Amino acid sequence: MSGHQTGIAFSFRRNDHIGEAEAEFDEEFLSNCFVSNGALEVLRDCSAAQRIIVGRTGSGKSALIKMLNERETHVIKIPPEQLSLAYLSNSYVIRFFEDAGANLDVFYQLLWRHVLVVELLKYKYNIQNENSQKTFLDKISLLISKDKAKQKAIEYLRKWGENFWNETEYRIKDVTTKLENELKASITSDSISTKLNAGASSKLSAEEKIEVIQRGAHVVSKVQIKELSDVLKLLSEEIFNDDQINHYITIDDLDTKWTEDNLKYKLIRALIETIKNFRQVKYVKIIISLRADLLQKVIEATRDAGFQSEKYESLQLKLTWSANDIYTIVNKRISYLVKQRYTSRPVGLEDLFPTKITNLSFKDYLTQLTFLRPRDAILFVNECLSKSASRGQISVQIVLESEGGYAQKRLNSLAEEWSTIYPSIVNYLKIFSGKSPSFKISDMTTSEIENWAYNVILQNTDDKDPVFTAATKHFLLDEIRYEEFLKILIKAMYTTGAIGVKINSTLPEQWSYFSDQTLVESALSQESTVSLHTLFWRPLGVNLNNKRSY
Repeated sequence: MSGHQTGIAFSFRRNDHIGEAEAEFDEEFLSNCFVSNGALEVLRDCSAAQRIIVGRTGSGKSALIKMLNERETHVIKIPPEQLSLAYLSNSYVIRFFEDAGANLDVFYQLLWRHVLVVELLKYKYNIQNENSQKTFLDKISLLISKDKAKQKAIEYLRKWGENFWNETEYRIKDVTTKLENELKASITSDSISTKLNAGASSKLSAEEKIEVIQRGAHVVSKVQIKELSDVLKLLSEEIFNDDQINHYITIDDLDTKWTEDNLKYKLIRALIETIKNFRQVKYVKIIISLRADLLQKVIEATRDAGFQSEKYESLQLKLTWSANDIYTIVNKRISYLVKQRYTSRPVGLEDLFPTKITNLSFKDYLTQLTFLRPRDAILFVNECLSKSASRGQISVQIVLESEGGYAQKRLNSLAEEWSTIYPSIVNYLKIFSGKSPSFKISDMTTSEIENWAYNVILQNTDDKDPVFTAATKHFLLDEIRYEEFLKILIKAMYTTGAIGVKINSTLPEQWSYFSDQTLVESALSQESTVSLHTLFWRPLGVNLNNKRSY
């Protein structure tokens, strides 16, 4: 390859890359090329409130947890799929009470606290069998023999903490089975009992539903939350009380299919509440990662009368990157690749890639094309390396060819990322097909929007899609105004990062991926301008004769 500035001569090979999309398979590059933006230091600090890593797909949440595991000694990793929480969703007893309207949130919090407490004790005291469990409990009992509250904590562990050495899933099933038995025993009416055994909550009368809700509340109220609070006090004062030794529990991949969705949202809400309560154990930190859209869905699905989203704000570590961060990440990786395979001379992006792509510096082109996400930047450079194999210099043409394949993959990724909130996001974006990539709201004629709605949006029958719902309300039911529908559509596209919005001529264009700025629907007017991100011009069939502009 002929370098742009250094005269380096070598050709990249077909399988050269600067890392993997998934952190679990990116061990070599992640360990040797990690770039800190301060987030890891915050996570490692047990006194720092932040313990919920929030970011979009590809922002590096899993990589951050992996680096925490690499740099700290005492880290317990709990994969969601190993919790067997699907056992809950498959429980006909719990589903019966849930469907009838019973609130089991306190039990879900108990379940998480129990799981976390047992995992910590099992790790700390290396509990692997019944004998080591008995030794631990006897030792702690002697230590706190005069403290009644802590003795109650030990009693709780003896009652609910049987078989510490077993896998987590067995303990979850054990605790859940105890609750199931108490719920079933609480039903004294033969009529309700028959429907319970048949799993027929939908056939309950209004009076029967009230009774089921009351019975469920009574059973859950007896769940031993007080004793668990005593357990947390025990952990804090007697067990994890060394300020020189921090312990961490990490739970990643909560966006995967580890249990049924509606139950998943309640369990994640309960987990967040549990994390908040666990802060009293100063030298233990429970860390989870959540996609931003999943957290939004959890909040929406579990919102109740007393809910206050701001009380979760201090727990969140919002994972964002600057343009310099993204460039540095890719630069370190390309330098590492070249040093490992080709030459010991320092070689970076500026030596291998064109200085400019159309009217943008390569740095600006790269960072904006990849939505300020490390994974996207890595995948795009990998695409360029693959295209350049045996072709010599990485030219502007190769970069633009790579953009074409990358763009379609990114559009597919966008659809997957937002599938729970906006199942038909790609259909929304088809409003730009064959049109200018940037226009004022007033430029979209009513007839164009109506044709697009009937041909694209209303063909989709997903009633969970808010834009489909809004289109139905306006075009079919005449329940909302045309302007209201448009604002719902534009906010949805903006939230996913696919479009930028310029509210008026005096304000700068704003993009959701570039900042946390929320789009205020009421601020939109006929003079507001919407712009499709250039990455999606080609896959959506936008007129490419328009001048490239971000």
